[in-house]
Amino acid sequence: MKILLTFLIIHFSICNEKINVSKFTNMNLINTGNYSNYTQNNKKKNAILGIIEKYPLSVVLPFFKSLIFANLNNCDIIMFVRYVSQTLINYLKSIRVIVYEISEEFKNVSVINLRWKMYIDFLQINKDKYNLVFSTDIRDTIFQKDIFQNYKFYKPFLGIAIEDGTLNNEFNKKWIIDFVGIEKFKKIQNERIICVGTIWGSLELVLKFSIIFWEKLIANVNCIEQGIGNYLFYYEKILKDYLIKSDNYGPVMTIGLTERNNIILDKNFNILNFRGEIASVIHQYNRKNDIKIKLLNKYCPEIFYLNNTETYQLNLSAFNLSNKYNNSLYHEQINVNYDFYRNIVFFHILIEIFLIILFIKIFIKIKIESNS
Repeated sequence: MKILLTFLIIHFSICNEKINVSKFTNMNLINTGNYSNYTQNNKKKNAILGIIEKYPLSVVLPFFKSLIFANLNNCDIIMFVRYVSQTLINYLKSIRVIVYEISEEFKNVSVINLRWKMYIDFLQINKDKYNLVFSTDIRDTIFQKDIFQNYKFYKPFLGIAIEDGTLNNEFNKKWIIDFVGIEKFKKIQNERIICVGTIWGSLELVLKFSIIFWEKLIANVNCIEQGIGNYLFYYEKILKDYLIKSDNYGPVMTIGLTERNNIILDKNFNILNFRGEIASVIHQYNRKNDIKIKLLNKYCPEIFYLNNTETYQLNLSAFNLSNKYNNSLYHEQINVNYDFYRNIVFFHILIEIFLIILFIKIFIKIKIESNS
């Protein structure tokens, strides 16, 4: 009886551990990915982080198809989502993206600002699992090569992307003045624009930046992320000893303000940086209409581009999502669910056996006492 009781207690502990395997429940996030993937490899991985709100699959498909083309090694793709279709979530899971649905607790926080809170919570929990981290916009970004290969041998750093043009640009000027006023703006107005749509680097420094940034964002909810970011980097000079900049000569190109005549594509429609090398990441490619069409044709023949607008239409006959379910991640997820329910059933069976044995023992004891 004591042995059986001990076994039940141990088994209950194991079941309980499986039930609470996702620490993200403390963050009010719903894990729709495979959390167990994080602990299967002792070697640290790299991570790409992004957030998706309200976009249909057709809008984000170029981003994820480009990631498949880029063939990143030893890397997890983590997406935080809200108000998206189950079709989109199913597709992300089918290509091994780890997906977290955002709790309604944050429904009044702008998705642009909220991503930094999501990154903080995620990276704090997983800081021993990742080495380099790349935070990125989704709708207007593509990957051409493995960005992390450029920084394999770097000491701790924070990467920032530099755009063409200065902070006197109409929008950036307004955003900074709205945040800190005209006098502080004047002291940094001639600096090149930093785009916070792509931030990358060592995990500890991306985490540190995210914490600083989130504190400013949540305290100034009516100000624009880009203006706050440029002020922090140029005026307050945060993390200045760790910054590595990438302009159009680097591996991350932000081409929204770049003259079209200066953007070169090779015969395979790869965008070359100003050194003549294939850039790893292209941001704001959708602001150049002819480039956007070329890249959509390259990565997403499933998409019709409608009337030179921002409207996309997915050709479902060319994009058979159901075929993509025959992959290991999907089956791993099913197996994890079966393990969970099998343990629950097994636990209840053991409880019933225990109660039956206990009842028989009591019954026998009563019978003996009555006979005596």
